[in-house]
Amino acid sequence: MVIAGYILIGTGLAFSAVGIYSVLFYKDFYARVVITSKVDTMGLITVLFGIMLISGSWSVALKLLLLLVFDLLTGPLATTGIAHSAYKSGYRIKREFGDG
Repeated sequence: MVIAGYILIGTGLAFSAVGIYSVLFYKDFYARVVITSKVDTMGLITVLFGIMLISGSWSVALKLLLLLVFDLLTGPLATTGIAHSAYKSGYRIKREFGDG
């Protein structure tokens, strides 16, 4: 169980590192918002499941599960709120020559 936990934590950290690189790669605000949301969610899920496996305590695992549920409920709402407020304030994607 401990080895599986460390593998999940390593996978989550690797996923977050690739996500950080992809955020720097894209120039569009809305693409960055979506990627940041996905990286946050997937990285946190795998890291928290890994910590749950390593902890060995039901009370710690339950608290981490509640934290995970809270993030899964509030993360997409916050991302949608940020993107919606940017759109409502008039922020538009700048089209460059050749973008179609």
